[in-house]
Amino acid sequence: MKQLALRYLFTVMMGLIVFGGLSDHAQAKVIESEESDTVVISGGGGFFYPFQGQTGVSGIFQAMGIISPQERIGVELEYRNYDTELFHANNIDTQAYILRGIGQYMFLSHGISPYIGLGVNIALNVFDENDVEKKRTSINVKGNKGFGYGIMGLLGVEAPVGQGVAIFAEGRVSADFQLTRYTNASGKNKIDVENLSGLTGMVGIRFHF
Repeated sequence: MKQLALRYLFTVMMGLIVFGGLSDHAQAKVIESEESDTVVISGGGGFFYPFQGQTGVSGIFQAMGIISPQERIGVELEYRNYDTELFHANNIDTQAYILRGIGQYMFLSHGISPYIGLGVNIALNVFDENDVEKKRTSINVKGNKGFGYGIMGLLGVEAPVGQGVAIFAEGRVSADFQLTRYTNASGKNKIDVENLSGLTGMVGIRFHF
């Protein structure tokens, strides 16, 4: 599964390079942000590859406002389902619900355009506490949820396919962390900091309004 995810991410990144190289010569339908568009709604999905764990799936819903022909800012919701390492126990099933503030900068104001982005997020991570305690009998996890926070950077390309409609492909890298309460073998309450960082490759569709 990891090899499949790496091939998928490689394909996405190669697509970014190819589309970026074609952007100066593309004769695609133009989406003129400065004329009428003020809001961009996006949905996408792909694979999430954690640095500590097994490849899973990722999906986003995004709403952004256009503040200039090349700049956007807004929020997105991301869902991840994957196996990761928690409390030094491997392959713990985890679902992440992420709320992220995000900004994008388009290198071209119309047509096919590469872009970069940056996001800051908070997250609620739900995991299998019983599985953790089976593999780490010396600890008692306080519930099956952890509070997360992080930062994300992305490189993408957007290509218009019709009036007000575009497709996109992105490669993302995120630094994500989780805070979880637990009790150790001596009965002391502790807070554990877990690293949930990883890579994401996704494709999706955008609607300009």
